[in-house]
Amino acid sequence: MDKADKSGTDASAPRRQGPKRSESSRAAILDATREEMVNHGWRKFSVDSIARNAHASKQTIYRWWPATGTMCVEAATVLLQSAATGGTEPVDRIAALLLPFEALTRTGNGHAVLRGALLAASDEKEAGELWRSWLKSNVRAPLRLILAELAAKQSISRDYDLDEMVNLLVSPVWHKLLVMRAPMKEGFSREQAGRFLRVLAL
Repeated sequence: MDKADKSGTDASAPRRQGPKRSESSRAAILDATREEMVNHGWRKFSVDSIARNAHASKQTIYRWWPATGTMCVEAATVLLQSAATGGTEPVDRIAALLLPFEALTRTGNGHAVLRGALLAASDEKEAGELWRSWLKSNVRAPLRLILAELAAKQSISRDYDLDEMVNLLVSPVWHKLLVMRAPMKEGFSREQAGRFLRVLAL
């Protein structure tokens, strides 16, 4: 039997890879999102521009990201790679929680991408939830472990509020991005980790 169907297509030919196309399209959309945040910021964000630059349909974009701000948050967080410190000292471990921010703000227009994501998280409920979820997994949870170990060794007091400690650690990052609108200087993470530990020291 002829394997070609009525349209003349060879039925035995390998089909196009849907998942691979989806991954490629998703990556293109996130790239276009970062470019849009750099050029126009969150407050003038245009999905039409994203669709045009990524060669994707708005239907696809809204299917994957029903809330536009979540697209901005994802575009930023996928670039925040965990840092390997190569050390076991508390200052190194805490600095490692901030190093992804420092590294991204010092890479190209990373500071503008992060600023756009933070503004989206503050304006849009779904984007805020996504950002807080990422922060919980990548900053709050590991910081909790570090502080519990230090408290067990009696290096710091056990009388601390974890959420307040997270705010104390990361607030200078938000200030630098949102108010100063600038990258973080080299060594910022370690300096901030040192100040953080001095506040908690017995």
